[in-house]
Amino acid sequence: MRCSECGANIREGSLYCDACGAEVRIVPDYSSLDEVLTAHVRGEIEGRERRNGKESRTPERRRENRTRKNPPRRKKKSSKKKKMLIILSILLAAMLVGFVVYQSSYGGYIQKGYNALEKKKYNAAVKYFNNAAETNREKADAYIGLSKVYIAQDNPSAASEVFLTQIANQPANADIYRAAAEFYMDTGQPEQIPLMLDACSEESVLRSMSDYIVETPKFSLEEGTYEELQKLELSSEGNTVYYTLDESEPTEKSGAKYGDEIGLDEGEWLIRAVAVNEKGVPSLVSEKKIIVELPISDPPIVSPSSGLYESAMDITIQVEEGFSAYYVFGQTEPNPDNWEKYTGPIAMPEGNTIFSAVLVDDSTNKISSATVRNYDLSINPEENE
Repeated sequence: MRCSECGANIREGSLYCDACGAEVRIVPDYSSLDEVLTAHVRGEIEGRERRNGKESRTPERRRENRTRKNPPRRKKKSSKKKKMLIILSILLAAMLVGFVVYQSSYGGYIQKGYNALEKKKYNAAVKYFNNAAETNREKADAYIGLSKVYIAQDNPSAASEVFLTQIANQPANADIYRAAAEFYMDTGQPEQIPLMLDACSEESVLRSMSDYIVETPKFSLEEGTYEELQKLELSSEGNTVYYTLDESEPTEKSGAKYGDEIGLDEGEWLIRAVAVNEKGVPSLVSEKKIIVELPISDPPIVSPSSGLYESAMDITIQVEEGFSAYYVFGQTEPNPDNWEKYTGPIAMPEGNTIFSAVLVDDSTNKISSATVRNYDLSINPEENE
């Protein structure tokens, strides 16, 4: 016999169910077949779960547990949805306005300029970069963009003119000077940088551009004529010096790299030198003209020696083979404009006279130093009788 409440088996002769404690009904209540079957199935299930120590998992219980663990969410209020829609609308409108404003801003024009340049639409690129310059004339990006357009069109002079024009208009704008210097470096025209900065009188710009200012080379000799062989030294602190001796432009490629003193033999020398820093920026070119003219070691021998004479005398010059002698009266040193060539003894003139003579090397035209004599000839008339 089974318990009508839980469906568990009841011991024979027992008045109560051992499983649920319900009273045993000898005469069961009337119930339909469906109810009996349902109660029997439920009793079997619950009895088995109790025996296994588990909680009942009937569909009703499972629904109840799920409801307990995951209570139904409340529906969002319609006002909250409206607020979110309004916020999103405002954000979208702000983004649209920002995009429109950016398109007409300095940065927007710069971006459109480079886009047009990349597509080789040069006229459009020039227009956009000019628009950017009109928006802000002090920034250098627009001028850099314009220079790139002209470079792309193989017109470096126009690119250079962009910067020179702005430097003339804004002489205190260091950013434009720096952009111009970088342009000259990128296009292989570093020699233009010292010329540009040499014309600048703004101290603030020169301080800002100090890394582009290079000290010109110093010469150990002054310009002039020397009567001995010379050795020339060049220097520029912290920089490399390049020089030429043939009047050509000194550069890293065309000049000789200075390492040790330069020996100057006899002749005329125009030494030109430039210093280059670690970045490859050159200085202005320095130059000096140095003449090395070695005289003949010995001046000519002239007779007689200086003194007072009372009778007629002849002046003679000793001339060595390969040389010619020249002389002049009244001056301490003859020169090509007033000298006379010596061909033989010369009569000493009366009175007080200065006589000068030199030797000239016939092969090199080198001139000796002068021999100077002071004669005072006073002839006694009685001696002439």
